[in-house]
Amino acid sequence: MQQLNSYRFYELGAKLHSLFCATAQSRIADMFAPLTEAQALLDGFIKGDNFALETSKADANRLLSRVSALFNRYFIDPSTRQLKSSPGEDRVDPHEMSMIYTLVEKFEHALAAELNRTPTYLAEKCGIYSTHDLAENAQNVFSENLRTAIPAVAQSEFAAGGRALAFGLGTAAAIHMLRAIEVMLKTYYESFAGPVSAKTERNFSMYLKKLAALSDEEDKQLRPDKRVVQMLAQIKDHYRNPLLSPENSVSTEEAAQLFGMASALISLMAEAVAGKPKAETKNGSRPSASGAAPLSEEDDDMYDFRMSQAG
Repeated sequence: MQQLNSYRFYELGAKLHSLFCATAQSRIADMFAPLTEAQALLDGFIKGDNFALETSKADANRLLSRVSALFNRYFIDPSTRQLKSSPGEDRVDPHEMSMIYTLVEKFEHALAAELNRTPTYLAEKCGIYSTHDLAENAQNVFSENLRTAIPAVAQSEFAAGGRALAFGLGTAAAIHMLRAIEVMLKTYYESFAGPVSAKTERNFSMYLKKLAALSDEEDKQLRPDKRVVQMLAQIKDHYRNPLLSPENSVSTEEAAQLFGMASALISLMAEAVAGKPKAETKNGSRPSASGAAPLSEEDDDMYDFRMSQAG
């Protein structure tokens, strides 16, 4: 996704038409700046710096070629390829300017036809969130220090959720934010229980149940935060599990609420990960997740929200 700077179109038109305003004075010297600026803007559009031209690109190239030829004739020495000395009071050839004006008109008609078919949309502000920040910098809701403790995949998913929310795609935004939470959850869980040994144990329900059991072990100084466990349970019941059914969807308003809740939850987990050492056994090895309290496998399949299967 690319943000479109619509002012560049106005600027291009202004610079092209300034060529003809300058001819009112009829001096070649007055054409140097308009020709230079018009060439630079046209070249940028043709290269796709601001907007990738398609059907109007051929007309843009013809116009640029004519403008460049005019500039070279009056301002470039053909033998040295350097700038000429000032032309003084020499006048512009009106026939050449008429040809450029014709090419400008053709380019404008072609560009107008292309822009009429271009899928350009206005994304309104979502609640208190800036459209630009949601679309481009959603991960910046986390402080720079916390971002070092949040896996890159989780940040990428959260950023995708922000983009979806900016364009009013509530269900897509919710799925991406839930994926971000689950990636962060795995890191959070392993900081207390050690690495998960088997793929079959890597599901939201297992993480939540074992974290709840670990948070109740009063003989340990470092335990999972009960607030995290409670928020995970709320998200599982109110957002994650319902989305496993294709009949359910998430509105933009609900997705905006989840955005705030997800950012707070991921922040809490990242603070814990950043502020404590990895869990280790007495002999220095990382313990297996199987060392935690055994769990019932009931509904584990239902809660298994695979990262690779969610869009």
